[in-house]
Amino acid sequence: MRYIASILLFVLALLLGSVRAQQYLTQSALDVLPAIGKGHPHQGWAGAFIGQHNDVVVLAGGSAFPDAKPWEDGQKQYSNEVLLGWEENGQFTWHLDKNQLPESAAGGAAVSLPEGILCTGGANEKGILAEASLIKVTNRTTEILPFTKLPFPLKDHGMAVIGREVFIIGGMTPQGYNTQLLVLNLDAQEKGWRMQAGLPHGITNVVVESQMDGNEQCLYVIGGRYKQEGEFITTFSSEVWKYIPSQQKWEQKNPITIGGQTSMKLAAAAGVKMGASHIVIVGGDSGDVFNRVEKAIRKMTSDNDSVRQKALQERNQLWLNHSGFNKEILVYNTITDSWFSAGELDSNAPAVTSAVIWKNKVLVPSGEIRPGIRTDQVIALDFESNGGFGWLNYLVLVLYFIAMLLLGFYFMKREGDDQDFFKAGGRIPWWAAGISIFATTLSAITFIAIPAKAYATDWRMLIFNFTIIMVVPVIIRYYLPFFRRLNIGTAYEYLEMRFNRTVRWVASVLFILFMITRIAIVLFLPSLALHTVTGFSVYWSIIIMGVVTIVYCTSGGIEAVVWGDVIQGFILMAGALFALAFMIGGVDGGLDGFIQLSLDQDKLFLFDTSLDWSKPVMWVVLLGGFSNCLIAYTSDQSVVQRYMTTKDERATARSIWLNGIISVPVSIIFFLLGTGLYAFYTSNPEAISITIPKLDAVFPHFIVSEMPAGLAGLLIAAVFAAAMSTLSSNINSVAAVVTSDFYKVLKLNVSTQSTLLVARWSGIIVGVLGIGMALVLATWDIASLWDQFNTFLGLLTGGLAAFFMMGIFFKHISGIAALIGVAVGLVALLYLRNASDMSFLLYGAAGISVSVLVGWLLSFIWPAKSVESQLVYEGIKKNREKN
Repeated sequence: MRYIASILLFVLALLLGSVRAQQYLTQSALDVLPAIGKGHPHQGWAGAFIGQHNDVVVLAGGSAFPDAKPWEDGQKQYSNEVLLGWEENGQFTWHLDKNQLPESAAGGAAVSLPEGILCTGGANEKGILAEASLIKVTNRTTEILPFTKLPFPLKDHGMAVIGREVFIIGGMTPQGYNTQLLVLNLDAQEKGWRMQAGLPHGITNVVVESQMDGNEQCLYVIGGRYKQEGEFITTFSSEVWKYIPSQQKWEQKNPITIGGQTSMKLAAAAGVKMGASHIVIVGGDSGDVFNRVEKAIRKMTSDNDSVRQKALQERNQLWLNHSGFNKEILVYNTITDSWFSAGELDSNAPAVTSAVIWKNKVLVPSGEIRPGIRTDQVIALDFESNGGFGWLNYLVLVLYFIAMLLLGFYFMKREGDDQDFFKAGGRIPWWAAGISIFATTLSAITFIAIPAKAYATDWRMLIFNFTIIMVVPVIIRYYLPFFRRLNIGTAYEYLEMRFNRTVRWVASVLFILFMITRIAIVLFLPSLALHTVTGFSVYWSIIIMGVVTIVYCTSGGIEAVVWGDVIQGFILMAGALFALAFMIGGVDGGLDGFIQLSLDQDKLFLFDTSLDWSKPVMWVVLLGGFSNCLIAYTSDQSVVQRYMTTKDERATARSIWLNGIISVPVSIIFFLLGTGLYAFYTSNPEAISITIPKLDAVFPHFIVSEMPAGLAGLLIAAVFAAAMSTLSSNINSVAAVVTSDFYKVLKLNVSTQSTLLVARWSGIIVGVLGIGMALVLATWDIASLWDQFNTFLGLLTGGLAAFFMMGIFFKHISGIAALIGVAVGLVALLYLRNASDMSFLLYGAAGISVSVLVGWLLSFIWPAKSVESQLVYEGIKKNREKN
C-alpha cells in the first residue's frame, strides 16, 4: 500500500510541476585595498580583524611577506593599520584610518557587536597576545578602546556572539592548544571571561558562528586543524560541532559533505551566518599540500645533506606551484544538518581571512590565496532566490479578494437589526457554526507558524492542539448554558449580571485590547510571508488584506463572516493537502523515505516527560494547551459569538463537538507539513533560499518556489483565507462588544438604524487600529510569531477566563474581589515573565490560577451579597436534578 501511495504522490508531483527553486549567486569584486604608497599597490593581509559597524567595513591588522616570500627566506611582518570601507555615491571604497591598533597583530578573532567590533588575541613578532580592543565607528572615523583581556594569550581561535554573551573556542596558547570554551557576559565585563568545557580535542583555524537550531541560538564550530599528541603531521578536520548554551552541552553533527560524497576537510576558511538557519563557508584549505609541505620540512631535519637539499626544493616547489585553496562556496543548513554547494568562486579562493555581512552581501576581504601570497581583492557574494509571484498567482489572489467582497455585499441585504448583524438571527446550521469556530481559531498563525515550528523542532507541541478534545465537554456542560439561556448580547453581559457593570467593562476593554493586538499579528504574519517570498510590499499587503476584510465583515455581519469562514476553511485544508503531497513527492524515496527520515531524525518525537517548566515538555504543553483552550472557548467573544448563531443549545453543542473533532486531524496535517518541509529540504538542501530572514517564512517560500503557477496562488490564498477568517471574526466580535457592552448600555432606547451604524463604524475603527499596529509591528524583530501570539494570549486574556470561572463556580466571590484577583493575576504574570524562565505556554494557566485564588481569598473579606441561582453552576445543577 505504501508503494502505491508513493507512486501516486510521484505522479501527482510530475503532473503539477517539478522543483523550480534555485539559488542565484552574483559574484563581484569591490574596490581593492588602498595603495600603501605612491606606485606601490597593497599586497593584502592575512589573519586581519574583520567586521562591520554602522555600515562601515573594518579591516585591521594582519600579516604579510612584503619583502620576500617564505621560499626566499622572507620574514612575516605584522600590521597595525586600520582600513575602513563604505559606499559613497553607489561605489564601495577603502580608506586608511588615522587611528591604529594598540600594537600590530594577526591571527586573532573579531566579532561585530552593537557597540563596535570586538578584536581579541592574535600574535606578532613578540609572541601570542591576550589583549582585546573594541573598534567603534562613528561618522566614518574610529575610536579604539581597550577591552577585557583574555585569561591567557591566544591566537588562531574562533569567536561568535549569542545575545549578550561572547564565545571563544579553539586556538593556540604558548603552552599548546586551548581546550576551554571562553564566555564573556557583555553586561558584566567586570567578572571577566569564564571557562567552560570545550571540544574533545584542541583545534585551530575553525569557523565559529552562531545560528538558530530550531530551538535556540547555538554555537557552530566547523572544520579546523590540529595535531594529535605525538604526531608531526597536522590533521585537517571535516567535523561540525554544535554547542547548546541553555544546556551547556556539545553535540557532533554531520561532517562537511556535499552531494553524498566523502567528507570534506577544511581549515582557515571564512564563514558567516546568513538568513534564519544557514552558514556560508568561503575558501579555506583542505590540507593536501599543507601535509606534503610538512613531510618535506620533516625531511629537512635529516643528517644527510642531500636529503635536506632535496626536501628544501620539494618544499619550495610545493609552495610555488600551489594550485590555490578551496573554490567551492559551501552552505550549511543548521535545521536539517545538511550541506550543499552554491557554486565556485570566479576569483582566487582566500584562506586565513574572515567574512562579514554588509548590505545583505557576503564580503570576504583580502586573505591568503597561496602560501605566502596575499590578495588585495575583496570578494562580494550576493545570494538571491528566484523571486516573483507571477501574474497567474496574482490573478488567483485578486479573484479570491473579489469573492470575499461580494459575499459581504450579498449578506448585507439580509440584515434586519443588530441581532441579525451579530447573531444571524439563529439561522446558521450547526455544522457551519462548527466549521466557523474551527476556522476562527485556526488562523494564519496556524497555517504558517505551526509548520515552521515542526520543521525546526518536532511534534511536542501537537499535544497543545489536542487539548481541545479535553475542553469540549467542559464547555458544553459548565459554560454553554449561561451563554445560551440568558439571551445575552455578548459574553461579557453575563459578568454584569453576575458581578457588576465595572467587571463587565473591564473584561470588555481587556478583550478589545487583545483583539487589536491579535488583528495586528494576524495581519502582519501573512503579509511578511508574501513579502519574503515575492518581494511584494509588506505594508501594502497589510493594508489590502485589512481593508478587504473590514469591508466584507462590516457589510454582511456575522452571517458573511461565518459563511466566509466555511469557504476559507475548505480552501485552507485543500491547500494544505496539496502542499503535503508535493513535499512528500520531492523527498528521496517518496513516502517510505519521508517516514524513515522522520523516524531517524526524531522529527515525530511527541512526549518529553522531563520536569522542566521552561520547555515544551509534556505536562507544560498539556496544562498550557488546556488553559489556553479554556480561555478561547469560554471568554473570547469571537468564539462565544458563534454559540449564539445556531437555533438552540443542542445545535451549538454539536457545533462545538464538530470543531473539536476536526481540530485533531487538521493539527496532525499541519505538523506533517512541518515534517514534510524538513524531509523535502533535507533531500533538496539547495532548494531553500538561504536569505530567508525568519523561519516563519519557510512554508510560504516552499509554496511560491516549488508549486506550479496558479496552484501556488491558491495556496497563498489559503494563507490569506486563514488570516481573514480570524480577522473577520475579531472585527465583528469587537463591534459586538462596543455596541452591546458600551453603546446600548450608555444610550438607552436606541434605534435599529443607529445601532447598526455604530456596529459598522466600530468594526471599521478597530480594523483600522489593527492595521496601524500591524504596520508598526512590521518593524519589530519577533523570533517566533506563534510564541509571541501565545504570550499576548496568556497575559491579556487569562484574566478574562478567570472572571467567568469565578462567576460560574464561586458564588461567594463579589465584583470587587474578582477585580482585585484579576489585577493581582496580571501583575503576577508580568513578574513571572521577567523574573523566571517559565514557558510562555503556562502564562494562561498561571494567570487564571492566581486570579481565582486571590478572588476566592478576598471573598471572605468582601463576599457577594446575593446571587441569582441561574447565574452560577450550582443553580443550573439543581435545576437539572429537578428536571
